Amino acid sequence: MKSFCIGVLAGSLLSLFLPIVPPFFAVFLLLLVFFVVPASGRWFYLGMLAYLLSLSWQYQRYTAVQQQLLSSNSLLTGVVSGTPKHYAEYSQFQLRLDDGVASGYLLALRLNHASQATTQQAHSVENRPLILAGQRWQLSAQLRPVAGLANPGAFNREAQALLDGVIAQGSVIMQPAPLLLQVNQSRRQLIIQRLEQQLAPFGTASLLRALTVGERSFSPQQWQGLQDSGLAHLLAISGLHIGLVFGWSLLLLRAIPWPLGWQNGGKLLQFGAAFLAALAYAWLAGFAIPTVRAVLALFLLALTLLLKRRLSYSHYWLLLCAVLLLVQPFYVLSKSFWLSVLAVAVIFLLLWRNPLPSHTWRQRLGLFLRFHLSLTLAMTLLGIIMFNGSATLALLSNVIFVPWTSLLALPLLLATLVLSLLGVPGAGYLWRLTDLAFQPLHWWLSVSAQTNSWLAVPDWPLLLSLLMLLVLLLWLLGRQRWLGPLLAMLLVSLLLTLLRPASWQLHLIDVGQGLSVLLQKGERGLLYDAGPRYGEHSATAAAVLPYLRQRGIRQLDYLILSHDDSDHTGDWPLLQAQYPQLQLISNISHLQQAKPCQALPANYLGAAATMLQPAGPFSSKNDASCVLLLQVEGWNILLPGDISRQVEKQLLAQYPQLTAHVLVLAHHGSNSSSDFVFLHQLAPQLALNSASLYNRHQHPSVAVQLRLQLMGIPLLNTAHSGAITLQITDHALDFQTYRAGRLPFWLQKPVGNAETLLTTR
Repeated sequence: MKSFCIGVLAGSLLSLFLPIVPPFFAVFLLLLVFFVVPASGRWFYLGMLAYLLSLSWQYQRYTAVQQQLLSSNSLLTGVVSGTPKHYAEYSQFQLRLDDGVASGYLLALRLNHASQATTQQAHSVENRPLILAGQRWQLSAQLRPVAGLANPGAFNREAQALLDGVIAQGSVIMQPAPLLLQVNQSRRQLIIQRLEQQLAPFGTASLLRALTVGERSFSPQQWQGLQDSGLAHLLAISGLHIGLVFGWSLLLLRAIPWPLGWQNGGKLLQFGAAFLAALAYAWLAGFAIPTVRAVLALFLLALTLLLKRRLSYSHYWLLLCAVLLLVQPFYVLSKSFWLSVLAVAVIFLLLWRNPLPSHTWRQRLGLFLRFHLSLTLAMTLLGIIMFNGSATLALLSNVIFVPWTSLLALPLLLATLVLSLLGVPGAGYLWRLTDLAFQPLHWWLSVSAQTNSWLAVPDWPLLLSLLMLLVLLLWLLGRQRWLGPLLAMLLVSLLLTLLRPASWQLHLIDVGQGLSVLLQKGERGLLYDAGPRYGEHSATAAAVLPYLRQRGIRQLDYLILSHDDSDHTGDWPLLQAQYPQLQLISNISHLQQAKPCQALPANYLGAAATMLQPAGPFSSKNDASCVLLLQVEGWNILLPGDISRQVEKQLLAQYPQLTAHVLVLAHHGSNSSSDFVFLHQLAPQLALNSASLYNRHQHPSVAVQLRLQLMGIPLLNTAHSGAITLQITDHALDFQTYRAGRLPFWLQKPVGNAETLLTTR
């Protein structure tokens, strides 16, 4: 059995590097290998094949149903799942289909404000919000495959869609008008509504809401505090919380003088009741993916205890991983899954190497501190490997607030919730006491957000980090003396990596249908445009700020807003709030605090920055874009904003010697720009473009792509490549695209050959 579980784990890791998911029948034929390999290795290969069979079956079913749904024009029928989000311009919700080929799958839908108003009139007699959880609708929608932005350290929307069972995304169509078939508000939704009224007066309401019903509606400052403190795991209902509910329930049942312990089935009843309590907590959290994993893990543990099967730490961990991956093979795509199971592995390793002493409190305290130090160091290395960074306050935060929350605050919160739902008098006072218990955590998150203590190491060598993690695990296992000096040598190597001179980098951030370009040297940067903002959606908040954080930008010197369009100006005040020393550069007339584009210094950290001045007059605000020419290490990079071919001709007339090694296409590759004469004179070695996948403007245009092909100019487009990074040295330009290197390989979109381009002089 152990070999089988290791085979499942090996098969899941192997699948990340496959170019395609193998067909089910092809994997099934590989079962013949089971009868060919030696008997000692059969169970290992059987485990690998079992995982690949599960992955192939579920993925091919997902893609087959998706194709049928996207090619069908039939009406959609389903129930609103989760909690809808309502904004001024639109509503977002998930519809769980209960009819047709895609029954059981989810759709991520958007209902525009105008559509919402029309439908509200049609159902005004209901006197309720348009979209509520539990409603059953029949509607029509314009659907497309799920696609998201691809930036380092960012949310992988395509992978999450597979995990959540979201088969497509799209917008509701009003012809025919959506029809409300049934209203069946769930008990969970009623509890949430009742809870909202009780939590409204408290400053810690967002924390209490997250730990009761799993709704993590945090402010941007709180999200940053969670990341900088290393306590994000504490406010996401997962294995720790489910396990605590099970453990506290079991202790409570055993403490009550019931005759359960005197009967033959008393232990079974105690375990069953405690498991039901944990299951109820998972239901209240909406059966989110971490809670489902925790319930399965708890079920395995309870089952082995009831069957009196003594499993070692390693046996239980391998069995847990194998069961989870076979039940849901898409867990292999989840970073949270790997962080969870690897954290459990490290905890098991530490418990095995350091059994709890039964002597003095000083020994117990020393063990507690060593445990958290070792666990924090291991999770720091894992965080650097997966997220290119780590929270420097993680050790202090976890030593203080994990015991505080798990031993005092969380039990008090859940007891208050139960008593409040039962209508016990005095529950209001208990809510005040619970708010008081969470005040220290709330204060610490605020302090952590202000310290900006996140350690971003985007360019650390991955191999070196993996070696450090391996040496740390070997040291925990064997405590060999030679491992200590080896670990110190690796730390010195990483320190030298941090201290090496900063190099120039240009980043075309994937912001969708908009533009944001970062010129970086070390911890300092210059930003050209802030990405799009449409209604409540802000790519500045969702993509640009996280990207700056991931790249370790601590000082953003200049923000250049090329012109007054929302797909370029974005939510720029957020950047100014995050970087108070930021200087705003723009010709937008209503930005009183901005300096004109010509005020940009000609020298930026040794690079030349020239604002080109077309003669005008300008027929549109696009033509008034600030055109920036960067000269970095002898390479010319042109950022023309959204200028049209008329302004391009003016630039050629005013600057007859103008050339560019790298050109960011004007107006996202629109046919109104990138004239043949303009491209011919610039003669760029590479063209970059920022656009979204499936954009309605069909950028970049076919005509522009044909011009580039005719001139032999390779094109990289963020829609297919994701974020694009240009490493700049005095002798070479090295281009890297994020989407092409993102695991798993079989989930990526096809890309062009230009992504591997290495331009040299």
